[in-house]
Amino acid sequence: MRFLLITAVFLQSAAAAAPALAMNSTKFIRTAAGDPQDSIDTLRMKADRGDPEAEYKLGLAYDVGVGAPQDLGQAAAWYERAAEQGHAGAQFSLGLMYGNGRGVPQDLVRAHVWLNLAAAASQPGARSERDLIAKKMTRQQIAEAIRQARAWEPKSPTPPQ
Repeated sequence: MRFLLITAVFLQSAAAAAPALAMNSTKFIRTAAGDPQDSIDTLRMKADRGDPEAEYKLGLAYDVGVGAPQDLGQAAAWYERAAEQGHAGAQFSLGLMYGNGRGVPQDLVRAHVWLNLAAAASQPGARSERDLIAKKMTRQQIAEAIRQARAWEPKSPTPPQ
């Protein structure tokens, strides 16, 4: 997943630097998403049906602005839909957003919860990011985050809002 994010960030930079590339950004989301069949329209159709991988990829597209205009609020919404269904990459990305206040209000407890869930699913980097967030939290906040993570259960796909 880390490679996927690095690839998307690189492609975003390339698209910004070359107008001809920017005009064909749908092609790049297919490359960044890892599946040549997944155009942004295809991803949206799959995501609207509740596919957590498609929801995650749409979140990534909106997060870095590749294949879709950068919109951190949309990124967080798509990440959350996938994260709620147990997608570890989306949990990781959403945890980072809450930890940094990117696209959502900063909330260290929610960041810790999502990063803890991603770490439990062996998402690379999640454990170290969670531990960095914990250094900024009180003992009560950490206890609350752990309580919420233990109580968390994956949800069924939700219809778009």
